[in-house]
Amino acid sequence: MKDNTLNKLGGNCSILLGILYLLVGITYLLLPADQKQTSALDKFLLSFAQNPTTQVIQWWVFALSGLIGIAVVLAVSESVRSANEGWVRWTSTLAVLGFAIVAINNFRNIAFQPGRAAAYVQGDAVTKAAIEVSGPFSLDPQNWLGFGAVGLWVLVGSLLALRAAIWPRPLTYVGIAVAVAYWLIVVGTVFNQETLITIAAALGGIILAPIWYIWTGLRLRPASV
Repeated sequence: MKDNTLNKLGGNCSILLGILYLLVGITYLLLPADQKQTSALDKFLLSFAQNPTTQVIQWWVFALSGLIGIAVVLAVSESVRSANEGWVRWTSTLAVLGFAIVAINNFRNIAFQPGRAAAYVQGDAVTKAAIEVSGPFSLDPQNWLGFGAVGLWVLVGSLLALRAAIWPRPLTYVGIAVAVAYWLIVVGTVFNQETLITIAAALGGIILAPIWYIWTGLRLRPASV
């Protein structure tokens, strides 16, 4: 008898991840301008100290999505592994690393950024200067892993599923579009283009990613097979 526990876990997590991405997209659009991805550190800390709520909510949602995303990678990858095991194993490992980095980064933000912002606001000029030159707080400052690696995995999985007719064609096309949205965030971060990140949050986070992850989750669950 086939063991469907991975499909069941991955399917449920994929549906939940789709919902979490919707929340991520909405909260990002609601962030104050000085708390966006490309904001200068001094402006971010001053703004966050005054209005932390939306940012903290987004960090929690992102952190949970990172943990849940690992289960999704395992299940989705297994469903397309027969199409090309080498590519699936490599990109799925990168995606697990990417989701783990997302979780770690955001749990670090939750734990340390409030105190960092308070120290900046209350500190003298020397303290402010020390914080400003301390370097990026993120372990993935340009999002190559958290979004780039995950986007590569989605792209490869979707192309393999399209070629082998494992998933419906519309689902694979949505997956390809999701991969593009992930990479828009990387490009927007690297080149400091907030417009690209906002487009990715609105189109990818609120529309495409929820559709792809929820649809994929429904297909993974044994009851829908």
